[in-house]
Amino acid sequence: MTRNAMKLLLLSFILLNGALVGCESLRPHVPQTASDLIGPEGAVAFNHSGHNYVMKDLIGDDLGPTGGYLIAAAPEKFDQHKHQEAVEASRHAEQSPTTVADARNSTTADLNGDGFITLDEVVALKRAGLSDAEIVNRLRSTDQIFSLTPEQERYLTDRSVSHDVVNNIRQMSKPSEAIIAGAATQPTTRP
Repeated sequence: MTRNAMKLLLLSFILLNGALVGCESLRPHVPQTASDLIGPEGAVAFNHSGHNYVMKDLIGDDLGPTGGYLIAAAPEKFDQHKHQEAVEASRHAEQSPTTVADARNSTTADLNGDGFITLDEVVALKRAGLSDAEIVNRLRSTDQIFSLTPEQERYLTDRSVSHDVVNNIRQMSKPSEAIIAGAATQPTTRP
């Protein structure tokens, strides 16, 4: 191969590589590891149907560092930026907690069907006599995005919600290994 042909080949490689790198930056960021899924102030983001959700993005600072009574929200609440609804749901739960009768009449942990799960709803499930497994199944059946602060964990355990239920909520707050593995297989670059 001649020297000019080698230079042309090298130049072509450099240009092609540069074009590919440029295209990479146009792709959306996909988390690669669990640490990529950590949001502001340690809030855990959850990838649900290709979206990353962080509870702090929904409620901001309006409920303080403890997160208020809100522990879960439906994905559409994030998509539709239902910030005020989330804050109102937390305040309503604090001022007018759900009852044992509400828990008995519901098939999920979202006892009032508002698209949010609050601390009082979990406590009502416990007081209604549901087993830990039944409570966890009702929580999972909502398909909501969970976030649990240490203060919220204490609130639940102080009201006789078992550590097993709290640990399950904490696990639901974390991205699944399948999501992390799926993200790792998709090419991406950081912005």
